Amino acid sequence: MAADTELIKRAEDLRDRCERTSSVTHTLFLTPAEQYAVKTAFANRADTRLVFSGGVDDTDRRIAFFLPEWYPDEDPAAECIRAVKITAGFGTPGHRDYLGAILAVGLKREWLGDIIIDGPSAYLLCMDSVADSVILDLDHVGRFGVKREELRLSAVPRPVIKKKEVTFTAQSPRLDAVTGAMFGISRTAAAKHISEGLVSLNYSVCTSADAQIKPGDTISVRGKGKGVLAEEGGVSRKGRTFYTAEIYL
Repeated sequence: MAADTELIKRAEDLRDRCERTSSVTHTLFLTPAEQYAVKTAFANRADTRLVFSGGVDDTDRRIAFFLPEWYPDEDPAAECIRAVKITAGFGTPGHRDYLGAILAVGLKREWLGDIIIDGPSAYLLCMDSVADSVILDLDHVGRFGVKREELRLSAVPRPVIKKKEVTFTAQSPRLDAVTGAMFGISRTAAAKHISEGLVSLNYSVCTSADAQIKPGDTISVRGKGKGVLAEEGGVSRKGRTFYTAEIYL
């Protein structure tokens, strides 16, 4: 809670500076939970133009941008995000290998966006202020030597996200009812997972089984996966509500 409070305070300062100076202001890279906190805090602020970008579509880690009225209707990623392609000479390092090696250079996680693995290469999205450090100082990932080169953001492949659509019914829009139906477990089991702190609602742990769920909410169950409630439909003859969700594979 304290971390969220500090994040919103910093975001307020950025918003105020954007309005005062009519210039673009932005955070560092935010986790999905932090993005949700900022988005919620500014949801009803008509005086604020808030957009999120990770440099490429469908990224998890993104920057919150506050844009003045004059800013064109386009992705502001070029204001502060750069991309570095990292290719191992031999072997196939994984995401954890790349991240560990990059952090070992002396960089902080909030300076780094997504690391997109595509074949023999990884594409790092990062703050413009640290891209040169990656290019100059990152010469190994684990025991593998690597080559580094900067790319245009438009040349970075989008993350491959696999999802499946599921439809189900639930007795009520409570978290335990929807979670159980969405992930194919009993409502009792879902309630137990919730009470044990294994369920997150919109990227924050939720221990309230009676929390009300609505379309657009993201539910994660440790060991079961993550899904987004996409749509709420009609009511069955037995009084159960129809839902559609997208489950991440």
